[in-house]
Amino acid sequence: MSSTAAAKVAPARGRTPGEGGTPPVLPVVLDFTLSGYALARALHERYDLTSVAIVPLHTPAVGDSSLFHEMRVLGHEALTNHQLVMDELVRVAAAHPNLTVIPLTNNDSYVQMLSAQRDSLGANVVVPHESPEMLVRISDKNHFNAVCAEAGVLTPGTAVLDFGAGRPSAAEVTFPFPIIVKPADSALHNKLTMQGKRKLYEIDDSAALEDLIDRLHAAGFSGEMLAQDRIPGDDILSVTIYRARNGEVTLARTSKVLLQDPRPAYLGIPDVQVVQDMPDVVDASVRILETADYYGFANLDAIRDPRDGSVKFFEVNPRYGRNCYYATGSGANIAEQLVTDLVEGRPMAAPALENELVYTVLPPRALQRLLPEGSDRSLVECLVKAGHWADPLKYGGERNPKHKAYAHAAAWHHARAYRGAPRVIGG
Repeated sequence: MSSTAAAKVAPARGRTPGEGGTPPVLPVVLDFTLSGYALARALHERYDLTSVAIVPLHTPAVGDSSLFHEMRVLGHEALTNHQLVMDELVRVAAAHPNLTVIPLTNNDSYVQMLSAQRDSLGANVVVPHESPEMLVRISDKNHFNAVCAEAGVLTPGTAVLDFGAGRPSAAEVTFPFPIIVKPADSALHNKLTMQGKRKLYEIDDSAALEDLIDRLHAAGFSGEMLAQDRIPGDDILSVTIYRARNGEVTLARTSKVLLQDPRPAYLGIPDVQVVQDMPDVVDASVRILETADYYGFANLDAIRDPRDGSVKFFEVNPRYGRNCYYATGSGANIAEQLVTDLVEGRPMAAPALENELVYTVLPPRALQRLLPEGSDRSLVECLVKAGHWADPLKYGGERNPKHKAYAHAAAWHHARAYRGAPRVIGG
């Protein structure tokens, strides 16, 4: 272990890799948030495996969990110097030469670095992500729109605002307001320092668009922003899908997003979803991945247009997605896909959805207050009453009482973010 890292042994009931018939796999989580816990939980649920965490900071979501048998805390410097995390991963892999090490993360920067450095991380490290070139192409929303067009999949009307040659003109947007403006390359936009920066911008009129263009230009933004037709309604859809190395799609789960995080830094992240069968959405998602020749996990965002019932896709994230537990919680365990395909070489189709499921990071008791009256709220109430709901942080296999207390408090604290905030959905 490096001198910068601190280790602890968690009071885990699960098995360490290779013990008692478990697969010879060492999960290494590079994420100290809810997402990291959800990834470790999938391994523990399916294989009774505990994980190693390599993180900059100790957080309750991961640091107080029994799902981790070792914590390597690197310190604040690792928040910005991500190479420290990669270097620590190399040391972990070298210390376990007889195990297949699978690094797990939803951090875009880590995904890109893992992909670029896969040949230097260790012969026993399996990187579950696409090539650097594919990650760049598929993450670029202009390229994504072109892939969708080739696949016969609809996307919203789009205008490109190119800041590379200077300040673009708002006149390039010819469809009516309101519109959505978002970066073509999220990684480039994330590096920007600008007051009022958001993952996406809801623009009501031309004056607001001119103001946003001015602020982006003044902040030195040199990439492309996409202005998109804001489709009415709130039938927002999320897709988690896995395409195995043999080209077969072995997992596809679809859900309707009912609430999204209202906090500016997290705007657009689903907080409440209902997992449902949507064959037309799955079919379109499969065509997108096949047309792009993309392998691995992907998380796609779409909307059902109430004007004609068509499904239009916004983007694809080349990773599991922060909310990926809705797949695992509904019976399609993401860890099983990784192990059977990448380690055992025998891709296994996930089981079909048996019951609709409410995925929530908010307390179920708060949903009646937060959701508007209507069929969606009625469905949520019925599913919760029947026990068909899941919070990624609330796990019966968790043995650390500190984590259990944190999971309860975190859900209620998150619910308070909705006080006085408009109902946030769509994008």
